[in-house]
Amino acid sequence: MMYRKTYFCVCDGQQEEMYLKHVAFLLKIFPERVVTFNTTRGSAERLKKNYTEYDNAALFDYDFKDTEFRQNIIICEQLRRKSRREKGKNVYHAYSNVNIDLWFILHKEDFNRPVASNGAYVVDVRRIYGLNREADIKERANLERILRQITLEDVRHAIRRADQIRAGKLESDCFMVDSVACYGNPDFSLHDFLKIVLQDCGEL
Repeated sequence: MMYRKTYFCVCDGQQEEMYLKHVAFLLKIFPERVVTFNTTRGSAERLKKNYTEYDNAALFDYDFKDTEFRQNIIICEQLRRKSRREKGKNVYHAYSNVNIDLWFILHKEDFNRPVASNGAYVVDVRRIYGLNREADIKERANLERILRQITLEDVRHAIRRADQIRAGKLESDCFMVDSVACYGNPDFSLHDFLKIVLQDCGEL
């Protein structure tokens, strides 16, 4: 049975774009199965302008920018309701709080303590992926080195660990953005999107 699936994804930056391309590579079994992420850079606002016939996702970080974070979720939720009603397509928010650096850690290790700065995960990312102490983890060559070490099983581990982080949250820590329950860092909805991607092609 042939499986073809394309997602249109708006990404915060290079890390998210390269990660999705790597996941597509891991899932590809040509010609039986091909998953494609068509990516562009920007905020969730781009989904309004670049809306396609595919399922859509916005990948973004919290980055301690509360107003922008909330607005991205609200846009995704509005588009999700509209697209489901009109075209039967899905729109997903796929956020990382604080940022995607923690997502790379969760592929290899448990990590669930809150942090107070955007650079708080960098030392652990360098250690886990064997980068030198001065390495810029956002630089393309270093990202390629990180991604080469991530397997499909690692992606499953990251999803499981993110589920465990969410399961450990207290109800009193929840804050609502539109109809979405969010929590302080660490928190994700990125894993929910990837869970759907993997389930739909039989890998989870």
